[in-house]
Amino acid sequence: MRILMLLAVVVATACGDSGASNVPDAATCAIGSLGCACTAGGGCDPGLACDSAQTRCEAISGCACDTALSCQAGCACDADCGGSGTCVCDTSSACETECACDTGCGSRTICVAGNSNACSNTDEMWTGSQCCVSGVSACVPGDSNACSNTGEHWTGSLCCVSGEGQCTTGDSNACSNTSERWTGSQCCVLGASTCVAGDSNACSNAEERWTGTQCCILGATLCVPGDSNACSNTDEHWTGNQCCVNGAGVCTTGDSNACSNTGEHWTGNQCCITGPAKCVAGDSNACSNTDEHWTGTQCCVSNVTACVAGDSNSCSGTGEHWTGSLCCT
Repeated sequence: MRILMLLAVVVATACGDSGASNVPDAATCAIGSLGCACTAGGGCDPGLACDSAQTRCEAISGCACDTALSCQAGCACDADCGGSGTCVCDTSSACETECACDTGCGSRTICVAGNSNACSNTDEMWTGSQCCVSGVSACVPGDSNACSNTGEHWTGSLCCVSGEGQCTTGDSNACSNTSERWTGSQCCVLGASTCVAGDSNACSNAEERWTGTQCCILGATLCVPGDSNACSNTDEHWTGNQCCVNGAGVCTTGDSNACSNTGEHWTGNQCCITGPAKCVAGDSNACSNTDEHWTGTQCCVSNVTACVAGDSNSCSGTGEHWTGSLCCT
């Protein structure tokens, strides 16, 4: 009897996952978006349909490149990758050529799922199994109705857009201004370097674009914690949730009194330094010369490549910076 009971437990454990849903946890996956749970009424975001067998949202026309039960990073419409409209295969700041939704690769030719009827316009070539679109920066979920404007290409499965920027979650009402393109599922903002949490009231100034769910900032920027009072100066953008500083090369700990000089930006929580810099241990007395920035807790030195052990006497030549703890060159 004990053997039979043990066998039953082993079988139940082994088979328990066979009927498990591939839908990601609702806490990290927005209901109605690609790869995420359908709404209670079986609804999904525009361009997606509810797969009743998986109880998750997938591309309406299917996903030809999705050939396995696990996430395939090079397949932009793979619902197994989950997410809330973000690009799951874009895992670094470098261009990942196999990732169709990586907007950091610049203008290129991208081959993705589609069909011969849709893939028949200028700059589109149907290979017999995929649609190759030239002169685009990314291919993301969408639908044929929305993906029909200048700079947009509907492949039959995905919407490919031209121009460098960021594609993220949003809605058609908010994503309707200059430099914004609504694909039917995502909002692509031309010229944006990052998109972060925020709100429509705060994200309404020049170089800010509200997508309906996120605030995208035009130009090179770093976004860190802060507050609206501190984050209100030139090159600073309060999104409603974060402080984005244009041109900043690094942000680190500090305080408002120390972080108040030229090339320094106090966000309300961190000190951001304009341009490339290295931030290391030091003290305010030593960290007070040209290209040196005392944040209140660290010494950030602009235009150096390394900081190593040394002493103040030796670290005093041209191009050398003694922070109080290290020598930066």
